[in-house]
Amino acid sequence: MSSELIISQQDCFPICNPEGKDVGVVELFNYSPLNDRAELGIEIESEWRGKGLGCEAVIKMMRYAKNELRLHTLYATVEEDNVASLNMFRKLGFEETTLKNWYRDGENYKNGKLLQYTL
Repeated sequence: MSSELIISQQDCFPICNPEGKDVGVVELFNYSPLNDRAELGIEIESEWRGKGLGCEAVIKMMRYAKNELRLHTLYATVEEDNVASLNMFRKLGFEETTLKNWYRDGENYKNGKLLQYTL
């Protein structure tokens, strides 16, 4: 597989509720073939947050990244006031650091968190 193909690759999977309805998405993107890493993103409809679906989806994506893609590291960026998402990543063992003035909020900037996991 060429590096160019990997760089443009994005793996995206639906997150389904117990009835099988799509209620979110988990994805890998921003692949770095040189460093064997990718960024992980997750989005879930608000009424399905806090029910364990996101945690389950991230765990599956971590396994996929390690076993199928042979990646070494996953990372995510999260707004520092997104407590639920931060807690989920912390629970899964991601290490964090602060990204100063990372997100634009109107005319102001707010901090983010970089969360990293070595597979």
